[in-house]
Amino acid sequence: MKEDGACLFRAVADQVYGDQDMHEVVRKHCMDYLMKNADYFSNYVTEDFTTYINRKRKSTCHGNHIEMQAMAEMYNRPVEVYQYGTEPINTFHGIQHNEDEPIRVSYHRNIHYNSVVNPNKATIGVGLGLPSFKPGLAEQSLMKSAIKTSEESWIEQQMLEDKKRATDWEATNEAIEEQVARESYLQWLRDQEKQARQPRKASATCSSATAAAASGLEEWSGRSPRPRSAAPSPEHPGLHPEAPGPKPPSPGAPPAGKPPSPCAPGGS
Repeated sequence: MKEDGACLFRAVADQVYGDQDMHEVVRKHCMDYLMKNADYFSNYVTEDFTTYINRKRKSTCHGNHIEMQAMAEMYNRPVEVYQYGTEPINTFHGIQHNEDEPIRVSYHRNIHYNSVVNPNKATIGVGLGLPSFKPGLAEQSLMKSAIKTSEESWIEQQMLEDKKRATDWEATNEAIEEQVARESYLQWLRDQEKQARQPRKASATCSSATAAAASGLEEWSGRSPRPRSAAPSPEHPGLHPEAPGPKPPSPGAPPAGKPPSPCAPGGS
């Protein structure tokens, strides 16, 4: 609670109204209750009771045990004061006994009060005399509403995530298809280029062979023929070059005589 002199009323407002800024309302109701019951409470004040009430109405004036007793009776809820322990050092009871949750405050440094609440049990609104009031019902309604809103938000978020994933999946498929098409087209271009280069290469090879053959013929035709020797070839000793035969007789020449027979008389 804020340390501004209204810490006690802030602590009570926090547990009764759920808002410590309602401390001025709590203070006003407390002072009005004291004035209405001046015959009883004036016995516990040493100064003039009216002067006391007027002083306590100031928003910066501290509250004490008299105000705690008055608020316990106002809200019909016990007021328990704790100080550095789990057991209360003082308890102020209401007029009637009931099972309502007490108002718990802690006292520090002999000057400051704080609000002590039970997180497992609702206390806001208890003691205000509201008809058909059920403590914690508003919190439960708010909790249900918050849960419903959270679930709806979660469902919407999941739907959005699913839509994003579907969109990403479609985009991925489109990218894959585009990549496959691009690779296929590039492969087709490479094949076409390869096929276009093959005839050129064969033609160039034939041209080179023809040029080489022509060059060889020119080289052989430019050489002078070597004279052949009449000697038999070492590889073929039985082969002799044919000697030039006798010329055929001319038509007017006399016939040549026959050579003599070896068996003719007179032969040696």
